[in-house]
Amino acid sequence: MRDNADVRDGTGEEHTSRPEPAARQRSTRWLAARRTSLRRWCALGTLLWRAGRWRTAGLAALILLKGLLPTGIVLATGLLAAALPDAIRDGLESPAGRQALLALSLVVAGFTAGSVVGAFADYAARALDDRYALAVHEAVVNATVRTRTIEALEDPSVAGEIAALEEVERADGHLTTAQNLRGVLEYRIGGVAAAVVVFTFAWWAPFVLLTGWVVLTSGFVRWVEKGAELGAKLGATRMRRSRYVRNLAVEPAAAKEIRVFGLADWLVGRYADTWTATMREIWQGRRHASGRIIVSVGVLVAALGLVFGWLGWSVVYAGLSPALVVVYAQAILNTSGFGVLGDIQWATGRALVASSQVLDLERRLAPRPSPKPPPPSRKPAPAATATVNGRPPRRPIGIRFDGVRFGYRGRPQPVLDGLDLTVPPGQSLAIVGENGAGKTTLIKLLCGLYEPTAGRILLDDGGDPEAARQRIGAIFQEFVRYELSLRHNVAFGNLALTADDAALEAVLRDAGGSDLLAELRSGWGTVLSRGYDGGQDLSGGQWQKVALARALAAVRGGAGLLILDEPTAALDVRAETELFDRFLELTRDVTTILVSHRLASVRHADRIVVIAGGRVAEDGTHAQLMADDGAYARMFTLQASRFAVAGTAGEAADA
Repeated sequence: MRDNADVRDGTGEEHTSRPEPAARQRSTRWLAARRTSLRRWCALGTLLWRAGRWRTAGLAALILLKGLLPTGIVLATGLLAAALPDAIRDGLESPAGRQALLALSLVVAGFTAGSVVGAFADYAARALDDRYALAVHEAVVNATVRTRTIEALEDPSVAGEIAALEEVERADGHLTTAQNLRGVLEYRIGGVAAAVVVFTFAWWAPFVLLTGWVVLTSGFVRWVEKGAELGAKLGATRMRRSRYVRNLAVEPAAAKEIRVFGLADWLVGRYADTWTATMREIWQGRRHASGRIIVSVGVLVAALGLVFGWLGWSVVYAGLSPALVVVYAQAILNTSGFGVLGDIQWATGRALVASSQVLDLERRLAPRPSPKPPPPSRKPAPAATATVNGRPPRRPIGIRFDGVRFGYRGRPQPVLDGLDLTVPPGQSLAIVGENGAGKTTLIKLLCGLYEPTAGRILLDDGGDPEAARQRIGAIFQEFVRYELSLRHNVAFGNLALTADDAALEAVLRDAGGSDLLAELRSGWGTVLSRGYDGGQDLSGGQWQKVALARALAAVRGGAGLLILDEPTAALDVRAETELFDRFLELTRDVTTILVSHRLASVRHADRIVVIAGGRVAEDGTHAQLMADDGAYARMFTLQASRFAVAGTAGEAADA
């Protein structure tokens, strides 16, 4: 709504619109807050239900019983107080004596039941907490790993939400959510039951008390939620930045450069400044909300004073019995179940915010339906079902880019602009070009990590693209160095080979890493990280051999397209050329795509394309492109001259 804006009605006359009344604005904000609160409670209930239906239902029943027991004990105490004077006078054999014994038994039974039910509820809550933590972790992991593309994960707002959830996990690991919720609900149920008892004293009294407690609680909850919201908001930027700086200081990845360049003082100061600036904003937000708490306490004191004053007046002027005074006084005090509950309420409020974020993340990252593949130009080959020598038969994948256009968010110019490219099944293709030409972007689009903004990418003559991508193996320049065993680092290319030592040894040998097993203390079981007992780290060249073995494992598992996106950048030219040549020999029956900035390493590919200006600028064999004397020939000649000079210098040094 526009405030104080000049608008014209249908007659053409000007009128000044009035600002929305303050009362309506407050009402709108109140309704929005209630909707947000309801959504968060529904989210928490949904995750608990996922964690265990029967466990959640059983815990709910125990919470209800435990919450009602204090009021039952209050009523039994009143019954005892009413019967006790006559029982003392007439003896325990009298009706009053039997009533006193019954009331005493009820009081004892109530306290005993409270202890027993509390123990069962505590056990049930702890058991549910373990499952709840797992449900939260599974929801977040499934949301992030099942996205069709990685573009959503690069969204700063998504990264911020994930960072905020990490902060909550660091606080308690979601392992006390059910226990804290149990405490909050028990107090709240007890407050409701006590309010019902107070209603029998004076119909207006519970509403007055409820107003006092609700005002205090809402002020406290707003204070809690303000901190949680600021933490979630700042977790997207500043808190994540401070955590990054801290990790630089304490983790081994940057340890060498920190010491060589003398960055220790800078890191400590930067971490302290970033963290303090973040917390200062959170503290300021909490201070702004603290005024409400002061006002709320005053409202509560007035409400309690009014009700207890009326209780005293009833004793003096209305002849209220001592037994009822005992009951009503305890019930009035027990309405504190509506009040502020301290740490468990703080933790529950944080869990409510986190659970809502988890489900929002699920909805936001839910995989969209795959685009319907266009009609194939011919019937695609049937999926492979038989095996050859115990392996799935290799069926190379054909590729076609039709007018593909793609640009990254925040960049004015597209990286690929109308690119057309066809790769027949079984061909070895090398993609070259200057830095930033779009080589890696093309590969990511081919793997389905991004979706083109225009054009289409066809695999297997337009068959199911998702099925085809299940048969793609790729190793990128920044390949993952899993802090897991050598076995898993290789077998991740084809999980079916995890327990097949012979197959794993074969692919490792083909990748040139047969000497690795002899160097690792625990063989295939060695964790490839020094941060674990018995773990060992590898050199850059050894890691690349492991990554290439992973790719060969994918080929052994039936991959029809293998992509190498500059994974050998740490090797010298001769080693890279020898490795690519061996790789082309080992993968002759699959489609291969090699990306490298070293043209000498890919000259034996069946075909070479040069990417420039977002399109294919040159296309042909090495000999054809050299004969054309275009961009490829110039780049090749320039690199060859550099390597020749380097080689001559090296020979002179050796002499």
